[in-house]
Amino acid sequence: MLEVTISDVSITNVGFAIFLKPTDREGNRVVPIFIGPLETYSISSALDGVKPPRPNTHDLLVSMIAELKSSVRHVIINDIVGNVFYARIVLQTPAGLVELDARPSDSVAIALRAHCPIFMSEKVYQEAAVLLGEESAQEVEEVKEEPRSELERLKQALDQAVAAENFEEAARLRDRINAYMKEN
Repeated sequence: MLEVTISDVSITNVGFAIFLKPTDREGNRVVPIFIGPLETYSISSALDGVKPPRPNTHDLLVSMIAELKSSVRHVIINDIVGNVFYARIVLQTPAGLVELDARPSDSVAIALRAHCPIFMSEKVYQEAAVLLGEESAQEVEEVKEEPRSELERLKQALDQAVAAENFEEAARLRDRINAYMKEN
């Protein structure tokens, strides 16, 4: 498992997205997860330290967990199938650990409020990470090389689409890469 942090929350040409980056790795590879506007507001307000006058859903859930003498231990973005991400919220309860299935956007919003770590499986990172912004010298050299296989060509095209902030094309290419990997 990789511990990740939010490197950005923004609107793209295909909708809102959170960009997650491993805390212990250098470089500009991030995992974009597209989320709804309400989840974007919830995550952004937690990042900005904004406290609403009345609790929103994620605030309510964290309060309920605390009232039940439990705590959010961590969240895990544990799988990706096609372009759908899956997550788990791990609670410490008086009876022991409990894991709940959840959407990544809700998991992240809860983790921010509970001040707990966010983890991502290495598999999810390898399948969904894209290069964002300025590349390191080594990554530039790798991109300059001619692709040796169809998979490498697709990955190079994906990196270029993300660098150009063409996220719709990037999502299409990621799906083609996943399909290619399943076939081969």
